[in-house]
Amino acid sequence: MTEPSIRPPAPHGASPDGPVGGAEGPFDFGARGPQWQAGLDIVRRYPWPCVAVAAALGFWLGRNRGRAIATAAAGLATKAVMNELGRAFDAAEF
Repeated sequence: MTEPSIRPPAPHGASPDGPVGGAEGPFDFGARGPQWQAGLDIVRRYPWPCVAVAAALGFWLGRNRGRAIATAAAGLATKAVMNELGRAFDAAEF
């Protein structure tokens, strides 16, 4: 065991060379964000069922959360208008 190529094991049985199996770091579990290509392939393969599901989801959201969505949209529109008015009055020379 005194040979220079033999190292003591790392704590908890981890590899002394770092993560193995292609991992980039200690919390790299493989998925790197949403897989958009797979979703687009499904939409290309089944366009009409996807449109029907989107319509049903939109109807359900509007039916159950319509008031909250309308309130949020009105708030965003009001904020945009107030920002534009503020810019217009700041730029005006009296």
